[in-house]
Amino acid sequence: MASSLLLRNATVISVDEKIGVKENCDVLIEDGVIKEVGPNLSSGTSGELIDCSHCLVSPGFVDTHHHMWQQLIRGVTTDWSLANYLEHIRLVYGSIFTPEDVYTSNHFAALDLINSGVTTVIDHCHILNSSAHSDAAVKALKDAGIRGTWCYGFYENPSQADLPGSNHTVSTPAGFDKAARRADARRVRQQHFPDNDPNEHLLTFGGAPAEAEGMSPEALQEEIDFFRSIGARVTTMHVSLGNYDFDHQIVQRLGDDKYLDKDLLFSHGSSFTDSEISLIEQSGAGISSTPETELQMGMGHPVAFKAAAAGCHVGLGIDITSNQNNDMLAVMRLLLQAERGRRHLEVLGQAPPPYDIQPKSEEALYMATMGGAKSIGLDHLIGSITPGKRADLIITRCDDMNVVPVTHPVGALMFNAHVGNIDTVLIDGKVMKKDGQVLNVDWPKLRDEVRQRSARMLETHSKAPLPSKNMWTKVTEL
Repeated sequence: MASSLLLRNATVISVDEKIGVKENCDVLIEDGVIKEVGPNLSSGTSGELIDCSHCLVSPGFVDTHHHMWQQLIRGVTTDWSLANYLEHIRLVYGSIFTPEDVYTSNHFAALDLINSGVTTVIDHCHILNSSAHSDAAVKALKDAGIRGTWCYGFYENPSQADLPGSNHTVSTPAGFDKAARRADARRVRQQHFPDNDPNEHLLTFGGAPAEAEGMSPEALQEEIDFFRSIGARVTTMHVSLGNYDFDHQIVQRLGDDKYLDKDLLFSHGSSFTDSEISLIEQSGAGISSTPETELQMGMGHPVAFKAAAAGCHVGLGIDITSNQNNDMLAVMRLLLQAERGRRHLEVLGQAPPPYDIQPKSEEALYMATMGGAKSIGLDHLIGSITPGKRADLIITRCDDMNVVPVTHPVGALMFNAHVGNIDTVLIDGKVMKKDGQVLNVDWPKLRDEVRQRSARMLETHSKAPLPSKNMWTKVTEL
């Protein structure tokens, strides 16, 4: 007999143009699948009921770019440039994580994402300093129960063997080089993702080249070929980083060589040329825009709305919790207001501001849900509240002072609500957060462990000699 769950009397923000936004609406879920959306539905005599009066029900957010291993060093990069980030995170912190650190960080990050209403994530995982690191990272996400694609990062973190206390803190072994990483990636794909089918499994396998901006076109294509040869569902990479790009035009080169396809996901892209945007649209590849880091770290104005207007599949990413929170509501607001501000500046001193403000809230919400799902090839499963899709849903309760009254449901979700208003989160129809609390976690125990590991990270980092090489030069090499 099918298990059923009925969400009763909600304001449903479907992100499905055929359904739209409906008040006093029900959502019927059977065996993890959205069965019906409409008023006065029945779950039968044995179904579970959730009263969603004064609640918004919306699709789970899709985070299309995240380095989840950085959850243990939350907040350290808040006032940093990209050069600072590369100097400290990629050259030091990335070398001192043990496999146990990676497990704790990835697991905590996934739970925190769920707490924030993110139900799907692309984990661009470039902390893989040994096979044990790889196993720990994958296990952490599977244990947390989040949907997504774990992307094996080929970036080789430098050794910190001479760091004080290295016998206990430094985890990058000698010999885990390019060949070893390829062998390990093939092993992980076979061992942990034997069929790699997103229709059957929450977590799938993907790839992430070392650094597209720091290798020859031939080397990048070779790594893409490798990931495709072992069945990576998504291959993601950093490209077109604004002031740091130096006109590399990675996408143009891939397009010219017929390498673009829908399995590629390009993160950032603020300095894409019009030709590159056109090539991405034609290929069906995805774009992930991460407004908080792009605006802070000199990567340029987010390309999201420009690319979406050209027909590209565009999603949004959290990027790094060493910098900001796992809050997709904040990401949407920042992106939307930054774009509105840019358009206002275009006419400053020449004409009055537009009477009809653009873009609209619904456009940013689309990127955080359906746009993200399309950019990673999962729009047949998630991204909207549509019968036949998997039930990855958020219930946002609108009883608190900050969300009363609800006069514009999408506006209330994006501009009034915060993470604390997210009452319930479902992934694949399973309740992962209830009554404002993430389930299946001993939070006091996890909290203490995170604090201890984080303190050790900060202490170890403080003893590391910083590279003497000019970081602007280092950026061009990476």
